[in-house]
Formats: sequence, C-alpha cells, structure tokens
Amino acid sequence: MKLFWIILILLPFSAISQLVTTPQSAASLVQNTLLGPGVTVSNIVFNGGTTAIGRFTAAGTNLGINSGVILTTGTILNNGDGPQGPNNSANSGMDNNKPGFSALNGQAGAQTFNASILEFDFVPYSDTVRFKYVFGSEEYPEFVGTEFNDAFAFFISGPGIPGGTQNMAKLPNGSTVTINNVNNGNPGTGGVGGGPSPAVNPAYFVPNGNGSQAPYNSSSNYIQYDGFTKVLEAVSKVQCGQTYHLIIAIADAKDPIYDSGIFLEANSLTSKAPVEIKYTMSSDPFNDGKTMAEGCVTTTVTLNRTKNISQALTIPIIVSGTATEGVDYTNIPNSVTFSPGQSSISFNFDAFADGITEGIETIMLDFQTLDACGNLTPFILNLQIGDIQPVTVTVNSVDKLCPQDDAVLTAVPGGGSGPYTILWSTGETTESITVNPPATQNYTVSVTDACLHQTVNAIAIVTVPIYQPIVLVSTPDITEICPYVPKELTVQVTGGAGNYVYSWHLANGTVLGTNDTVDVIPSTSTMYYIKVTDQCDVSALDSVMYVITSPPLVLTMSPDQLICPGDTVSISVSATGGYGQYFYNWLHSGETTPQVSVHPYTTTTYTVSVSDECQTFTVEGSTKVNVIEPIADFIISSHTLFEDLPITFQNLTSGGNTYEWEFGDGQSSTLVHPNNTYDVPGTYYVTLIATNIIGCKDTVVKPITIQEEYWIYVPNTFTPDGNQFNNTFKASMINIKATEVFIYDRWGLLVFHSTSTRWEWDGTYKDLMVPDGTYTYKIKYTSKSNIEDTLIGHVNVLK
Repeated sequence: MKLFWIILILLPFSAISQLVTTPQSAASLVQNTLLGPGVTVSNIVFNGGTTAIGRFTAAGTNLGINSGVILTTGTILNNGDGPQGPNNSANSGMDNNKPGFSALNGQAGAQTFNASILEFDFVPYSDTVRFKYVFGSEEYPEFVGTEFNDAFAFFISGPGIPGGTQNMAKLPNGSTVTINNVNNGNPGTGGVGGGPSPAVNPAYFVPNGNGSQAPYNSSSNYIQYDGFTKVLEAVSKVQCGQTYHLIIAIADAKDPIYDSGIFLEANSLTSKAPVEIKYTMSSDPFNDGKTMAEGCVTTTVTLNRTKNISQALTIPIIVSGTATEGVDYTNIPNSVTFSPGQSSISFNFDAFADGITEGIETIMLDFQTLDACGNLTPFILNLQIGDIQPVTVTVNSVDKLCPQDDAVLTAVPGGGSGPYTILWSTGETTESITVNPPATQNYTVSVTDACLHQTVNAIAIVTVPIYQPIVLVSTPDITEICPYVPKELTVQVTGGAGNYVYSWHLANGTVLGTNDTVDVIPSTSTMYYIKVTDQCDVSALDSVMYVITSPPLVLTMSPDQLICPGDTVSISVSATGGYGQYFYNWLHSGETTPQVSVHPYTTTTYTVSVSDECQTFTVEGSTKVNVIEPIADFIISSHTLFEDLPITFQNLTSGGNTYEWEFGDGQSSTLVHPNNTYDVPGTYYVTLIATNIIGCKDTVVKPITIQEEYWIYVPNTFTPDGNQFNNTFKASMINIKATEVFIYDRWGLLVFHSTSTRWEWDGTYKDLMVPDGTYTYKIKYTSKSNIEDTLIGHVNVLK
C-alpha cells in the first residue's frame, strides 16, 4: 500500500458557482478524494443508500469547501430532494428506507433512520490526524430545540484513544456538533418547532434561509439545506504507524424525512509528514489534474519540511515512465537538497510540443523520503503528457416555433487548452447567449484557446417562421321570431401557428365553451363572441349576432289581497309581448283562463304559467291571498271575585281591531280592557267578539263565578285590666259561618281554644291572668259560601 502526500491545486478553465454531486464508490471516494498526505487507508466499507454518498464540487458557493465527499440521510442526486440549490423548499429530503445507527441514538436523543455509515482502517505517520467538514440540515431553523435532532459522529478507535472510542466531531469548546448544539435559535414564530429556543454556539453557524419564500438571496442559491456549520476540523491525537478505525456516520432523528448531510473536504484526511510534496500545473487542459498538454503546461513541484530544519536534507528522485526526458519534457533533477534552515524548495519542468501524435505518455517521480516514524517511504508522483488537439467549436442552430420566442445559442469549444476566449458577432463573450431576431438571422462565434492560440469560427442560424394571419369563418348571424330556439355556432380557422385554443364568450366575459362549436339557446337578442388563439399566443376575434324579433313575454299579476277565511276573491294575470295568443295554466287548479276565483282558509300563493304561440318557453307569475282573522281571548286580572267589587278583564286578542263585550249580567262594553261589578253572587258567562280591520270576527265565551263578600278583622292588642274598654280579644266577622280559634304563648303552650263564632278571650289561662306579652293566634274559618281558610297572627296583652 502506497502513501500519498499530494496536494493538488487545479486551475479550471471556467468556474460555475453551484453544488455539483456525482455518485462514486466508497473506496474511490476515500482513496482518491478524501485522502491527503501522511495517511494510508484500507478495509473501506459503506452502509447506506446507494445514492446517499458521492463526490461534490462547490467552488464559489457559500459552503466554504470547494470539493470533497458528501454523505446524506437521503440522496445526493439533483432530483429536487437532494442538497443542490437553490434553497426553494422548506422540507426537502427523502426516505431511502435504510435503518438507523444505534451508536447515534443516544447522541440524537431519539430513534434514528436512514443512516449513512462510511468506515475504514487507517495508519497515520505522525502524532495527529485531522480532516475538515461541514454539517448541514433541512431541519434548520424550525426544528431547532426539538426531538428532530439529526445527528452525526466521527468515531475513532485504536491505541491511546481515551475510552477506546471517541467522537471527533466536536467544536473547539468541546461541545458535540448536532442541530441542537449549533444554531441561531428558533423563535417559534411559525409554531412548527414549538419554540422559542435560544441560539446555541451561533458563531459556528451559517443561516441559509428557510426555503419558503422567493426570491431567494444569492447565498441560498447554492445549497438546499436551510442551515449548516462553518468549516470545522476534526482532530485527534494518534500514535505514529499504528492502525486505527474511523466510522463516519450520519442519520435522521425521530422520523425519516427532512434530510441532513456531511461535506468532507477533499485531501483533508491528513497526518503531517516531515516532508510534504505538492504540485501545481499552469493549466489543466484535460480537466483531470494530472495530464500536461504538449507545449503549453508547466508543472511546479514544491517540497516543504517542518522538522529538523537546521540540518541539510537531500531527497533522491527516481524518474521513470513512457515519456522520454529531454524529448518529451525538460530535465528533472535527480535529487533536491534542503540547505540548513531552508524549509521549502521547488523545481519546474515543461512538456514539449513535438508535433507527433503519441497518445498519453506517463511520467513517474519517486521521491525517497522518510516518514515521521523513521521509515523510508517512497512518495510517487504520477503525471501524464497528452497530445493537444486542434481547436474546434460547435454551435447549435435554432428553428423558432414562434416569432417572439427567445433563442439560446451555445458554443462548445474543443481541442486546444482552456480557458477559451469566446466572442460572438453580438459582442457577447459568454458560452451561451440569448437572441430574439425578428427575422431569420446568422450569428458568428469565434473561439481562441490559451495553449495553441488558435481561433476557429462557427455560424449559428436562427430561423424565424412566417405564419399567415389567423382568419375566422363563423356561423352567419341568426334571426328568429321566438326565444329559446337552440342553435349550434361554429367557427373554422385558417392561418396562424396551429394548436388553436377556442373561447366562446358573452360581452360580459362569461365563457360558454372551449371547442370549435358551442350550443346556445338565448332568451333575448344576444351577441356571441369567438376568440381563437394559436400556440404562439396570437389571437383573432369574431362574433355571431342572434336576433329575436318577438318582444319579451311580460306578466302583470293582480296585487296581493287580504280576505277572511273562506271568502271568495278573484285573482288574474295580464300578459303582454311574446308572439301570438297566450295560453294559461293555474298550477293550483289547472284552470286555463286569465282570471279565476279562489276561497282559501289560509294564506296562499297562487302561480300561473303562461306561454305564447312559440311554445318554446313559459313565464310564471305569482300573487298572494293573505287570510287574516282575529283570535279572541281574555283573562281576568282581578285577584278576588266578590260581589259589589269591580272586576277587570284583560284583552289578549291577536289581530283584532274592535271589540264587543257581554258580561252575562246584562252589561256590555266596547273598551279594549273593560271593568264590571256584579251585585249578586253566582256564575256568569262573559262573551268577547273581536273584529279585525277587514271585518273578520272571532268569539270567545268564558264562565266566571262571583262569590258573596266576607271578611274578618282581628285586632293586634287588648288590655284585660277590668276597665270598661278593650277588655277581651275577639274578631269582627261578616258572612262567616264557622270558626275554630287557637292562642299560644311564646313557649307554644295553648292558652285559649274555641269553636264558637262568638268567641272572646279575656286574657286568662286556668282562671289566672296571663302575663303581658305577645301571643300567637290561629283562626280557622268557613264562609257562608263554604270558602275555608286560616289566619295566623300575633296579639299583644297589655294590662
């Protein structure tokens, strides 16, 4: 296994600021992309989605890393669910149906899903191993502070690692890198994440919008993820020459949606060697970072050392390969020597242009160096020389579908060596230009390369079509006597660009149909419009006038009427307009005359249907006959119904206007709420006749019973002191035929009882005078009308 310490510096002929991803095997990604100087790797294994890992380039974006290896919890493909910008979705991602990774469950604080796990053994050749990375996620910012804490880790295990295994994905302050540990917080304004949540380590976070609003700012045009970390470095102490195991893992937390990803910087998995070797090419015409073009590429090799600088150091160089030194390239030294105190040394060599087509020739430079462990470890630099081809350019021509369409012309240079200089006859210098000539036109493009300095030309033709004007031939105008006669309107189209769109509509814009025919059945004279639009959005308009000569059929109904229940009333309809004689049909009875008689008992609406001689339509009219009658009713508002006392009658009639009262004793009244006094006890029948405003009547009769007058007067104090006044307690009564009296002292003792209507209490109990005070009485009585009741009260005894 060979140790590679190359640092490639490529100079592309053009730069496009966007994220580009390419699926590759895990072995190729680790060996050819991630690996840097001072490390050898073996036993490379990947577990995860087949499109969840690959190589990326991101030069010019806001990611902070130009190229490297990407692992995601979904896909790296540019299918709308991957990490490629613009950031135009707040919930990008996919469920690739892969399991989670139990080692990440604790870190995430939840069940994990869709894990991507890259692991391999490596041997470092110094005391420290390191690589650079960026972690990004679509869970930002709305799920910060929640259980959707997508997690990743770099688990290193081997000799000298505390605890046997450690996570290298940590901030400089020692915190583990997760969504909830690196963010700008979550204000919770949308309520999605249940915020708010404060910012945590925001100095290491790059916000990238939330993908929910356009236009998108320039920074978020590159990466889909709503946020990501700044470029961080994973570092661990190791023992030189020992074997270690590294697991790079990432997974969704809590659910399998909303993707996250890790970007690993190319050539950043390093362990500093005593001497590091890198090379640069003046240009990269084959875009592979290792092939020199004959006659126009210079390669510079630079050696740097960081240890034992005070001593001289000579490194032999063994050169081999199919290319011949001095014939295909300039001489390369047999060795390089660092003088005491010198830390860097460089040399250059060029590829010759020999004019012979030889295919790819190789150059292998073998540097005999010592690693940090003191072992002789050859470092081999493999380069190539390729024949450079003549400059070519191809350009597309465009046949425009519509005269107003834009045409995009693209020049594709070939041969020679970039960067290419492009010049269009329009003066523009980009590979693609957009033109819009009004007529067929030629455009010339010139391309010059940077190596051969050859210029070639190509011509693009933009053909602009010429269409005949759109001509419409529609149904001729129509004249009919009667309305509601159905007709089919048609239109024939010639000219234009074809693929016609039809729109039949009225003057107010109401669309009636979208075919080349439409069925109409107008009630009045109507103008119909047809608009035809071709695929180039060119329109033509025509119209068809449908004239109806008969005037509209108009009905005049007899006005609404008021009647008493069952009264007979005449209703009628008068028709004008239309064509010819009229035909009537009263829907309630089937009568066919313009006037009919009705006698409803409840309010009724009567409808008549009228047609004319056209017999293509009917018109309906309605009139209402309102049946109204009073509803007589009353109550007696007096509380006592005694002889010789006035009694008030309260009128509760609804719909009444005038009233006639008969009280049953020969008296009468026309008042709304009258009074009456009865002289003789007995039962009387009271009659109320109510009449409404149109003379409808209703009668109600109710009996009332008048009782003879009775009353009891009970004093509240008497003075049984033996003088001639107020010596006994008794009641004054009228029309009372029976009583029973009970008198109690304050302790409830019965001190007096009598069943005589002429009772009197002299204030004694058992022949002794009771003490002064208040006594309670209860008097049960029966009137001569057999009304029974009880009086309860108090009387004061004062001597």
